[in-house]
Amino acid sequence: MCAQPSNNRFSEFFTDLFTESGSPTRLCWQILQGILIVASCVSMLLENYEPYRLAYADFISTLELIAIAALTVDYAGSLYFAEDRMQYAFSFWGLVDMLSIMPFYLLILNPNSAILVKSLRALRFLRLLVLWRLARGR
Repeated sequence: MCAQPSNNRFSEFFTDLFTESGSPTRLCWQILQGILIVASCVSMLLENYEPYRLAYADFISTLELIAIAALTVDYAGSLYFAEDRMQYAFSFWGLVDMLSIMPFYLLILNPNSAILVKSLRALRFLRLLVLWRLARGR
């Protein structure tokens, strides 16, 4: 009997997190994503400068994994909680979300395509547009 209210709060939390609810939970999640995206883009720049790439390789890799994990969770959650999943998946913003994580997974599938995939990572800047649009409201 006590488990029901707990599940309900859990469900409400994730609904607020992955829908455009305007809730404080969603705002905090968007801020975290923005910070991770900017940090990931800065790490991409540092990765192209050899002294930094050599000195901070582990940090850059870890930051990339954390950013990809957060963006993947956001895309999966947004897709799951969307009213019409197919419409979201093929909408402009859904495609932007997918393109922001796709280079990482393409690199896992085909390590030989590293140069092309690394250049596609710059598409994460588009993800910042999504966050900016959501912050301003529709």
